[in-house]
Amino acid sequence: MVEESPCGAELPDLDTLAGKLEYLFDNIRPTAEELGVNDEPGRRYTIREIANKINQAAETDPDAPTISAAYIGEMRRGVSTDPRASHILALARAFGVDPGFLIDRRAARNVQEQIDLLNELRQLDVRQVALRWVLRQQGLSADTSELIERIVERCRQLEGLDRIETPRSTSATVDPLPG
Repeated sequence: MVEESPCGAELPDLDTLAGKLEYLFDNIRPTAEELGVNDEPGRRYTIREIANKINQAAETDPDAPTISAAYIGEMRRGVSTDPRASHILALARAFGVDPGFLIDRRAARNVQEQIDLLNELRQLDVRQVALRWVLRQQGLSADTSELIERIVERCRQLEGLDRIETPRSTSATVDPLPG
């Protein structure tokens, strides 16, 4: 089953722990502090890096679990489907998400929509994304929302207001709403 997020993107099925972990590996990126000098910004975490984050936390917290990269890989592939609660909490902490994401379907959808919105914010101007989100929350389709964005863009052009280039494939520009 595929749903649509408020940002208009299709949401993958998150019925399994493996699917949820795959989603996190696909969408959560290392922070600038975690990247090495030669690392490419925006790259994915490796299973080993997530295991290391969990194991480093266990060094300072005697109640925190340790975990192997192999075990995370088994969960990610769906081989291991019933991890201990402490491993769920540690994985959630390592990715910086609510633990409910890994155990509750509704929480998973909420976190997924937030992650998708954050990823879209990284690619576009924040106010433009906010406009899209508001329009979709009002029940408007992605096509209607895009039409309204183009109308705003055209009005700004007609009034000679400053424009901000967006990373769209077309040459159109959209200036965000005044904040």
